[in-house]
Amino acid sequence: MRRERILVAGMPRMLCDIITGVIATESDMEIVGRLPDRLALLSATTDLGADVVVLGIEDAALPDDCAALFDARPSVRVLGVATDDGSAFLWELRPQRVSLGEVSPQGLVEAIRKQRPRGVPGARQGE
Repeated sequence: MRRERILVAGMPRMLCDIITGVIATESDMEIVGRLPDRLALLSATTDLGADVVVLGIEDAALPDDCAALFDARPSVRVLGVATDDGSAFLWELRPQRVSLGEVSPQGLVEAIRKQRPRGVPGARQGE
């Protein structure tokens, strides 16, 4: 089974450590990189072949730098985690925002799994 490749970027170190720790326990996911900010987001996402980018965000808006990311990597999914209250939002190419409310460690993992595109190895049955 192909593992979901996750890049974590632009969030406080403690939040980054928590998220990477949660993802590291999942056999179908792997952390392929950690960036302290989003300056090299596009090149890192491309170079590392990330399927999902988990970003620290300040509010519910799609960060401006994600437009170039979606242009270069249309299949990438962006999971934004608000650094102030822990709520999360998922964007895909359209771009669309799906409110996930306050996210728990298990909620974070399920958000990544649930939003796999159809036909991707490891996707849940019935998708």
